[in-house]
Amino acid sequence: MIQLIMVLVALSPVVFLIGLLKPKWILFWMKEPDRLWASSVGILMFMATFTAYSELRLKHKSGQEGAPQRQMSPERQNELQLDRLR
Repeated sequence: MIQLIMVLVALSPVVFLIGLLKPKWILFWMKEPDRLWASSVGILMFMATFTAYSELRLKHKSGQEGAPQRQMSPERQNELQLDRLR
């Protein structure tokens, strides 16, 4: 599945460029395609496939992993960072 998505990610810039140069090749079913629609197909294809790839490839952080970390106030974090510089 990931290989198919990677092929589509690599193919989408090609579709975008062909859509800019020859929109009739990408939108062959339309009578008079324009460059905006053809390039939009390439951009949307890239966004969708790259999002699918990242969802399949990257692991999601779960809230229960490891010990819960304390949240410090921004003022306290700034104080700690300033103390390190001295």
